[in-house]
Amino acid sequence: MSHADTGTIDALPTTRGVGEERLGIVAYTNVAPLHWHLEPWHEHGHHARFVYGVPSELNAALLAGTIDLTLMSSAEFIRHRRELIALPDFSIATLGPVYSVTLFHKRPWRDLHGASIAVSTDSATSVALLDVLLRQDGIDATLHPMAPNLDAMLAEHDAALLIGDAALVEGVARRAVHGVTPHLTDLGEAWYDHTRLPFTFAVWAYRAERPPSPRMVAKLRAAREAGLGHLAEVAADAAQRAGVTPDVMLRYLANFRYHLMPPDRDGLATFAQHLEPGIDLTELRYGDA
Repeated sequence: MSHADTGTIDALPTTRGVGEERLGIVAYTNVAPLHWHLEPWHEHGHHARFVYGVPSELNAALLAGTIDLTLMSSAEFIRHRRELIALPDFSIATLGPVYSVTLFHKRPWRDLHGASIAVSTDSATSVALLDVLLRQDGIDATLHPMAPNLDAMLAEHDAALLIGDAALVEGVARRAVHGVTPHLTDLGEAWYDHTRLPFTFAVWAYRAERPPSPRMVAKLRAAREAGLGHLAEVAADAAQRAGVTPDVMLRYLANFRYHLMPPDRDGLATFAQHLEPGIDLTELRYGDA
């Protein structure tokens, strides 16, 4: 693997090589089983370049055409459904708790009316989900985008929304230290309590005019099969990087639904109806790859 085959969005060359596809990879642990031992490749004139970033960065890059395929936040997939198509069998979803999309709050959920809530700038979907859940319960709160630093967020606001590894690690740590943050609400669990459906946080998406090659899709499916087949190893590696125990990480990763099954699509459609009442659900398109 060449170092030039991986990097961040800012480091991308402005021009593409012949046969080059650009795969955006979310730099969160819950995606690790989808990329198990997957590396960029040069095969038969086909070149895959990997680009790493947080969801908000990769969403913007896909919409701009800078990358070709990425794990797209479901809210952005819904909002840009006329431009995008999702792979038919890839998702990041949970049925119940997600453990890494968490609201940390100083007073109980039902008492958050009028609260000031800091929300991470890393993901549009989690912020939209929080807004939906608050409205469902008749809670009028003000959301303030902020860099994801929990101590700083709670110093200025009544509550703080974190996502990804930061939410997982902070949740584990603060549950172990009673009284530091007395209230934690898992948004995946809250969604399930309201709908009895999975919540689909992300799908693999591409621009309609630039579908991924069969080779790219086959590589991704093979990597997912390998990752899920070696989940304990994936969890052990990820736990070391995140600073939690392998048991905690294995439970976390085993909880995800990675195949966009019909209930996951139902959850996505229900979320779309909350985001855009009256939406034509046939506009949510899934590829045939």
